[in-house]
Amino acid sequence: MELIRRKSQIDKINENNTTASIKSSNPTGKRKDSDDIMPTEKNTILFRLQKIFLDQNSSNTYFYTRILFIRLLGLVYTFSFLAAYHQAPVLIGHQGLYPAYIHMKRMKERYGIWQSPSIFYFLPSMDTSDISLRTICGSGTLLGLFLLFTGRCNSIILFILWCFHTSLHNIGQLFYGYGWETQILETTFLGMFLVPLYSLSKINRHSPPSILFIFLMRFLIARIMLGAGLIKIRGDQCWRDLTCMDYHYETQPIPNPISYYLHQNPASFHKFEVLVNHFIELIVPFFCFGPWRTFRHIAGTLQVFFQILLIISGNLSVLNWITIGPALWCFDDSYPLYKYIFKREIFMNINFNGIRQRLKYLRSIIKIIVFSLIIYLSIDPVLNLFSRYQRMNSSFDRLNLVNTYGAFGSVGKIRDEVIISGCNRSSIEQCNHDNAWLEYEFSCKPGKTDRAPCFSAPYHRRLTWQLWFAAMQNLQYNPWLVHLMTHLLASDQYSPVNVVLSVGGNPFPDAPPRFIKVDLYRYKFTRLNSGDKNWWARSNPQPYSPIFTLGNPQLKSIFRQMEWKMSKVPMRS
Repeated sequence: MELIRRKSQIDKINENNTTASIKSSNPTGKRKDSDDIMPTEKNTILFRLQKIFLDQNSSNTYFYTRILFIRLLGLVYTFSFLAAYHQAPVLIGHQGLYPAYIHMKRMKERYGIWQSPSIFYFLPSMDTSDISLRTICGSGTLLGLFLLFTGRCNSIILFILWCFHTSLHNIGQLFYGYGWETQILETTFLGMFLVPLYSLSKINRHSPPSILFIFLMRFLIARIMLGAGLIKIRGDQCWRDLTCMDYHYETQPIPNPISYYLHQNPASFHKFEVLVNHFIELIVPFFCFGPWRTFRHIAGTLQVFFQILLIISGNLSVLNWITIGPALWCFDDSYPLYKYIFKREIFMNINFNGIRQRLKYLRSIIKIIVFSLIIYLSIDPVLNLFSRYQRMNSSFDRLNLVNTYGAFGSVGKIRDEVIISGCNRSSIEQCNHDNAWLEYEFSCKPGKTDRAPCFSAPYHRRLTWQLWFAAMQNLQYNPWLVHLMTHLLASDQYSPVNVVLSVGGNPFPDAPPRFIKVDLYRYKFTRLNSGDKNWWARSNPQPYSPIFTLGNPQLKSIFRQMEWKMSKVPMRS
């Protein structure tokens, strides 16, 4: 793991040398704890203030934690930008369901570009090509891969990734409105001050993680979990009567195969799951703070383990992965499990001298200013936690530096699915008479009852999520669904919309259908002991939309109102 054991030595200090050094002098090679400092030095207020605010160092080291944190951010950004590279052109590209160039034009006219800043305002051809979109997403994917596989990072790289993701988030509209988008941004912003400024060394002895921003990371994981826990207690009654998990595995956005088996557990087990959830989200966060290392280690372990369980039980995109990020900062390098992850011991002498010392002071001042800004911006999110009208997944500043979080404040008790079908007969009557409607299958979306749920996370299938939301509303609240139907009326096997379909999910690969419609079905998991070999049982079909053709006057009216361009046959990127 390219980690070097640096044994302590007693350095001679020249009288004319003003070097400020933090060195260990114990011959056993163990890390120097705060208890090893001379009492008279340790108890002075000046020493404590300098250690926290100027040196910004802890008596504990966090180099192992920083390496894991960097790799985790790399994984999150790799899958986030990889998904955007594949899906963003279909969702927000110049021929997308909600074209970004239309949104950008409206925002620029009404509020100016700084209301929701994005580098895409300065890139060319957003209304005629997706090359700018693909370039940013491809570059973000490559940077994410670099972090993931090397464990090396600096503030410059994180700033670039933060700019890329902010730019996508601010033009992504409905398809980038998830809580973890701002959580990624906040975590990345704090991470800029926990990595070296420009060095790509894994273990940079001149840039140990700032204790101020380690505190902010612990503050972040506490806000995330408390927000999620309080919104549940204030929200759905089933969280208070311990029955939510009776429904959650079946009605969550994208179940996986393990969700199916977890759903089969008895009600008593589901009640226990809810109690564990309340304990992790409402009690454990308070132990992420405080001077007691053992409590912090236990709290961090519980939070990470809880997120791993959520990863196993469903497809929640990168949400649980990015939540692990701030939880890692509950661990210093003495965390017992690190000895199984890292093969060699880190022992660091942290030296500041000459120009580096002056640069250290400058960075320290900047960090104090940013730390103070974050504390100030945290006032409203903290007050929101204790408000009876708690807001979930909201931001109080335009750069999304400090946000509110929460998940599953309410849990659906039934699962409805929108099913899109097409027909290429000469008339609607003939389609109905011959039962010639053929269904489209979307990636990881329940459709055919014998098709198994899939494993998808941390890759985010954004359209599948939005189809899940659409089933809870009606068509007038989801005009993008009309746009999707139009895309399908103009598509064949080479059209870009096939990216969001499952393999073989287009029943009209050679020529598009003449008619298209959406129906609403009720879906339930089958029972293990029922003898049914299908994964799903579906019933109660209801019409969700009118039957459309490309020449439909109602369709043209919607397109004029939304300023969309009518699709041509066949559609090409």
